[in-house]
Amino acid sequence: MSQGRLSPFPKRKSSTKMRAQRSGSIAPPRASVPPRASVPPPMLDPASELASLLAELSPHGVAALLAHARKLRDDERRRGAAPPLIVLSPRDFAARVMLAASELILGRDDGKVFIAALFRSLEERGETSGIGLAEFKNRLLMAHQAGLLVLSRFEPNERADAATLTSSEIRHLGSTFHHILVRRPKPEGLK
Repeated sequence: MSQGRLSPFPKRKSSTKMRAQRSGSIAPPRASVPPRASVPPPMLDPASELASLLAELSPHGVAALLAHARKLRDDERRRGAAPPLIVLSPRDFAARVMLAASELILGRDDGKVFIAALFRSLEERGETSGIGLAEFKNRLLMAHQAGLLVLSRFEPNERADAATLTSSEIRHLGSTFHHILVRRPKPEGLK
């Protein structure tokens, strides 16, 4: 037993990194320096950028790119000046969807539109560029949760084919939805 001073505290083991820092062979950690702002890439001419991309693609890639570009062009022609659904805010998305749904229920009394039928209608109008049925359903659910539109469930006494029912289904936390409910204005004189 050594005859040195006894410490009232037991000696702790230190890590190799801590010992190296005390001896000076590793510099202590510095305060974090904020990252430098990244410089955006130089703006390229879209036509020349597309030409360079085309040069690097296989024939199958070129065919896929052309098919996609044609679809976007056709969607823009059908849609006109209106932006596609994918770029709209939740409020504008819900308003556009409700407008399209109200156009679909002209002959129906229940005020309900199947989600898949509404998506097909919007697709025919060129409004679904960049958004598939799954993302459309997700945005509908978010709009429903925000109170911007109302989703409803299929009732057994209603008539529907199995394919429409399955493709319209949204499941979330034990709830299932199949329709968008369009609020109709009440006829004059009824309150």
